[in-house]
Amino acid sequence: MRVGRIIDLCINRGVEYADCTSITYKRLKVDYINGQSVVSQNSGDIYILKVLSRGSWSVGAFTKLSDEAITYVLKKAAANTVKNIKLAQRRPAQGGYVIGQKKEICEGCVPDVVDFLKSVETSLREQCENLQSFEGVVEGLVKTRAMISSDGVNAYEVKPLVVGCFIARAKSSEVATTEVFGSGGLEVLEKVSPQELIEELAYKLDATLKSKALNPYYRGSRFEVVLSPKAASHVMQVIVEEFLNARSWRWHLKDGYSNLTILDDPTIEGGYGNFFFDDEGVKARRKKLIEDGRLVSLLHNRETAYVHGVEPTGNGRGFAVPPEPLHSNIIVCPGDWSLKEIVEETKLGFLVHGVKRVYLVNELLAIEPDATFLLIKGELRDPVKVNYFAIDARSFFSEIKAISSGPLGFAREVMLGCETASYSPPIKVNLRAF
Repeated sequence: MRVGRIIDLCINRGVEYADCTSITYKRLKVDYINGQSVVSQNSGDIYILKVLSRGSWSVGAFTKLSDEAITYVLKKAAANTVKNIKLAQRRPAQGGYVIGQKKEICEGCVPDVVDFLKSVETSLREQCENLQSFEGVVEGLVKTRAMISSDGVNAYEVKPLVVGCFIARAKSSEVATTEVFGSGGLEVLEKVSPQELIEELAYKLDATLKSKALNPYYRGSRFEVVLSPKAASHVMQVIVEEFLNARSWRWHLKDGYSNLTILDDPTIEGGYGNFFFDDEGVKARRKKLIEDGRLVSLLHNRETAYVHGVEPTGNGRGFAVPPEPLHSNIIVCPGDWSLKEIVEETKLGFLVHGVKRVYLVNELLAIEPDATFLLIKGELRDPVKVNYFAIDARSFFSEIKAISSGPLGFAREVMLGCETASYSPPIKVNLRAF
């Protein structure tokens, strides 16, 4: 059954709004472990039918469209206890959009990918005598998404993605990881030389192996902590999603560092979280969330935009679920400090090279580092074992002391089935060490 026909039938059966998104995907994955590689492929088609009926959302995912699909979705809407949902007006997205790729990830390029991974492993073993195993996973995905709605959306996009994950394990069980990712083809992987990955993995592994216990007198005390580009990216992604999302917005968030500007941009070249229109058919656009330390905008879907009386920001996202406000690519704008200056100005603190996990406990932000160095009078000292750094998340922006001019790091996440990313330069912030 045609998508347009499905939409008409839904409207004829009394729903206020209906849209249908068809997704076609092709995936190729190379798993490499200690010299052995396994290649897997899959592809498929799925239809996401979404209706707003009597103020309630209902969503269903199907391999084909039929009258039964409509009946199923309408029954779900009738049983939904969340009522009185209203949507802000928006100009429906129309037209086709394609993210380019210079080198498609396909069967023909598998030998090149395997050679890349072999070169990383070979050099890593030469540099790390304690290395027990090396694992690399490279995945290429091409996703075609087309959307039609009852109020005029008629758009499609083609988005290729590449993700490379690299894991080094020492004989003493320590682990170092790093990632490469972005929208595009094999060129995403080729932008990073094997030597860059080797140096990062070896550096992290060496720091972890040599880490000394943290001075017990330091525990619970406040320090100036320099977050590396990747560490800052991980932290900012959590902070923005928790505190600048209209659904979970904390009105008591404090004003931030005066040179702090944060953007949400689903259109940057190579961005992992890129898209041309969101899952509500709102055209994607770049927007400021924080400017010079002050709140400018929240992330909105159509529902929260109606509640706040503002225009939708194009952040309604979710795979096979009612769209929620969700970031695309978070960008922390570079500051006016060099990384060298930030380090030299630190009298007593830490340099965090990467993070294992960032999470919230109530409104306490916890950062678990994976390679941390003591900083004394601007000099890098021995690596130390810090269980976690913590801060009242509401104060994070106001506790920032410096933002570097570069380099830019990155972190990624998949939320509600959607790709998201964060890009940030090094940041110095006051945190408590534990």
